Amino acid sequence: MATLREQWLSVSTELLVRATRGICAGSVLNAELGRAVTRARIEEWAGVLSLYEPQLSLVSLGEPQTAPDNEPVAVGATA
Repeated sequence: MATLREQWLSVSTELLVRATRGICAGSVLNAELGRAVTRARIEEWAGVLSLYEPQLSLVSLGEPQTAPDNEPVAVGATA
């Protein structure tokens, strides 16, 4: 009975170690994939941003824009 218990513990330990290695390997793979996807998205958005940089340099972030009669510009939505 003791031998059977030792074998069972040995097998259980081996299975646990293998499963843990698999989980760790999967986590590393997922992390690498996540970094690659993030890097690709940053590159894509950097390209999109470069299209708008000329317009962004013309935008003033100072005082709010006003209409010619010095009234604030109202922006509304219509259905």
